[in-house]
Amino acid sequence: MPELSRRRFTRSLLAASALSAAIPLTARGAGRNVIVGGGPAGATAALALRRARPKDDILLIERDPSRLAGGPAARFAQPGAPVDLATLRQAGIAVALDEVTEVDWRAARLSLFSGRLMAFDRLLLAPGTTPVAEALDGLGPVARHLWPAAWGSAREARRLAAQLSALPTSGHLVLRLPGTGLSHPDIALARALELDRWLRRNRPGARMTVLDGAPDAPLAARFRARGGHAAWHTADDGGTVLRLDAPRGVIDTSAGRLYADVVNFLTPRQAGQIAQIAGLTDESGWCPCDGAGRSLIRRSAAILGDARRDAPRSIASALASGANALV
Repeated sequence: MPELSRRRFTRSLLAASALSAAIPLTARGAGRNVIVGGGPAGATAALALRRARPKDDILLIERDPSRLAGGPAARFAQPGAPVDLATLRQAGIAVALDEVTEVDWRAARLSLFSGRLMAFDRLLLAPGTTPVAEALDGLGPVARHLWPAAWGSAREARRLAAQLSALPTSGHLVLRLPGTGLSHPDIALARALELDRWLRRNRPGARMTVLDGAPDAPLAARFRARGGHAAWHTADDGGTVLRLDAPRGVIDTSAGRLYADVVNFLTPRQAGQIAQIAGLTDESGWCPCDGAGRSLIRRSAAILGDARRDAPRSIASALASGANALV
């Protein structure tokens, strides 16, 4: 896809949204497939459905235009779709820049933030994940701003990159991993390795600590096996965060107090908000599914990507769930 300015790209995506409005909302002739979520799983599913069902209508709904901009993701940013807007349009897939606010299962209809209603015959959701609030002393809006997770937020990713650039030559970088609800262990491991390597290349006099709230150490062992040098503490040896004071750079752990210059504070996550709105999550916060990705709560729905309760939660797994989403 040719490089586009943000304004030109948004105009292009809005034009694609207009295409979706041209599809009759209540037509029940050819199958109407609606995919919610334009990340790796959702975009892959749209193309797979187009190949398998060439006569069906296919609509992809995505609220964030950058997910379909194409090109590699920026450092620490959420991976985008493996295809861009132009590829989807060329395949005859309508794209709506909008957000689903309600799912009416009885009427087989979606309510969108724009006020439009979208009927569907087949609904596939790729809702991704969203943070879970933690009852942790000192963890509020200020702390989340100063110590960004940079996990699915381009703004936070830029903030973390800027903070690293300003890290003192003998500074202290901390990566915090939650004890439960770590949604993507493989990506968390990749984050730890990336930060560790950045530090050795750019701030060899600085140090890095990983605070891993898990009681065992599977990621720590893999980190060491892949050449990681940072000090890695699990719940058994001080990796549990008890309280924090982000403005002062203070982290109180189960093994004592740490002072940090830059903190990448990862939080627990669960299935994205639309999965909760649609009533597709259980007490775990994730979507229970069968082996084919069909919801065990609502058999007419398919769940793609990371929101599935037992998903491996890796990019490869998300792509595979989209490619096989032919329910």
